[in-house]
Amino acid sequence: MTTRAGLIQALYGNTATINTDGSFSGTLDSSKKIIYISGTISLNQNGSATELTADDYVTGSCAKTTYGYTTASAMWADYKTAFNPQTVVPSSSATISGNPESARACAAALQKKVVMLYVPSNTSIIGLGSTAIIKNGNLVLGTSSASVDNIVIRNINFQDSFDFFPAWDPTDSTTGRWNSAYDLISVMYATHVWIDHNEFSDGSRTDDLYPSVWTGTASDGSDYATSEVFKFMHHDGLVDITKSANYVTMSYNYLHDHDKTDLIGGTDSANTTAENPTVLKTTFHHNYWKNCKQRQPRVRYGMAHIYNNYFYNNQASSTVYGWSVAWYAGQGAKLYVENNAVDVSTISAASSVYGGSSSSTKASSCASTMGSGYDSNYCSAFMYVATNNLLNSSSLSAQQDLSASGVTTTSTPWYASGVTTGSPTATPSSYYTYTQDSAGTLSTTVPTNAGVGKL
Repeated sequence: MTTRAGLIQALYGNTATINTDGSFSGTLDSSKKIIYISGTISLNQNGSATELTADDYVTGSCAKTTYGYTTASAMWADYKTAFNPQTVVPSSSATISGNPESARACAAALQKKVVMLYVPSNTSIIGLGSTAIIKNGNLVLGTSSASVDNIVIRNINFQDSFDFFPAWDPTDSTTGRWNSAYDLISVMYATHVWIDHNEFSDGSRTDDLYPSVWTGTASDGSDYATSEVFKFMHHDGLVDITKSANYVTMSYNYLHDHDKTDLIGGTDSANTTAENPTVLKTTFHHNYWKNCKQRQPRVRYGMAHIYNNYFYNNQASSTVYGWSVAWYAGQGAKLYVENNAVDVSTISAASSVYGGSSSSTKASSCASTMGSGYDSNYCSAFMYVATNNLLNSSSLSAQQDLSASGVTTTSTPWYASGVTTGSPTATPSSYYTYTQDSAGTLSTTVPTNAGVGKL
């Protein structure tokens, strides 16, 4: 496939209909298929294959017909005035409502209909050669009403899942945050997924180009205009694995120049249909994270195996995405982390490599929600960081002591198949066979072999 229209047709078969504004409809084709990608495909196009702008989404939606806006800049000017955090003070009870927010939601809804493409079961999407690119959109694997299975995505350069209409959320922390809508790939209700030898980044539209629209001082004393946490956030994750996703492997991918790269589990609140601790089993191996800031990955619930990955961030020259943390264990996470290498010259402590936190209250709530047969142990956070992880070529000797973060350490952090009570007794090798490389070789071997054109 060389065009957006061709890709949609391949995913939806003969039922696909592409409208003038770029939105489309159809029934996903779950028959076995391989879709080959050649050249560059932008997902942000109308029915005539013309690239769309923020103004196009405003004028093509109820942002214009109902609220009278004809440009995105006019809408944002009103938005800035109406919802300035000095007036609508961020708090857990703060609300955003009124014409500018309704207009933003209208334009955002149209963009969603254009840039989000759903992938059916039994589908392989493979790039040809070393120049296949999919940009300006979001591939979605599974929905709450239609789970999918058996999907392979390989050898494609994914770039810039740009949200023209991020939302300001004054309830997000004590200071408020901008939140964007699109990952490059969202794995949600999908099982048996292999994401291999791809490249993921923000492309040329990096977040530093879009500072916060607010000015003044936040409640924590930071400056809305200059603090990076208030940037006008146009990008969400690179690859997020959430909801009821299960048996997902990410291998030999090159992930670079991004803030929040990979989220496993989207909320601390477990339930039986999403963020269910019985699923979200994931494996990350031989991936190359370069100049990324955090969530490499961040894990809630499920069981994650993170081995033989290489993390690099040159903060001296990478002013866009500085370093915060590599892997992080959140509520209910069960991590097995071994033989990884981290090279960040400006850090020296293990606490700058990984972290973890959990809540006993949320663990009890999780166990109650899951019902009989589950206990709070199953819903708590466990972390075991094996030997042979390196920071700047030196052993992370203190890597097993995360008690200050509220994370329990154990040499067997995984549960055996079908077991949901008591202490965990299993490791990744209880489920599958794998071969580890020496952590000392990863700085050379992983960049050499990760990414597109290296199959």
